[in-house]
Amino acid sequence: MKLSNLITTIDSQIPIVALEVLSPEEATIIQWLTTEVMDKLNSPVYFWNLGVSSLEQCLIADDGGLVFKSVDTYKKPPHADPLIYVFEYISNFEGNGVFILGDVHPFVGKNSLQLSWEVLTRVKNLYHRLKPTEKRIVLLGQNIQLHESLLDLSEIYNGKMVER
Repeated sequence: MKLSNLITTIDSQIPIVALEVLSPEEATIIQWLTTEVMDKLNSPVYFWNLGVSSLEQCLIADDGGLVFKSVDTYKKPPHADPLIYVFEYISNFEGNGVFILGDVHPFVGKNSLQLSWEVLTRVKNLYHRLKPTEKRIVLLGQNIQLHESLLDLSEIYNGKMVER
């Protein structure tokens, strides 16, 4: 699906969407998504990446650039699985928001060597828990091919800048 329809989907009752984006365009897409969500949905945007495993609020600076601010309440225990912890944190988060999760796709991908049934189950449970709320998740990554058990629960968007 085209990127231009993404905000409508986020505003609907579909709590999890996947956004396929190439690494060089990732920051531009996050900036665009942050601007659109803040302007059209009046909702905060947060970014989490498996490599860094910290949660940051996405903000737009006065000059239009993207700024990240650490979320003080996000304190992952040292031995906790970072992916499972962020799912639990989002589920228990007070308030609304769009949570962009980077580098999660290998754990929920079709034919992925890193496919995790525990993660798949958690994503499905999170889908049902978030559906009646104003919390949304955007799975961000390259070559996203969701496992068939998630295809009916999510929409996949192509983040190519030319298709906006």
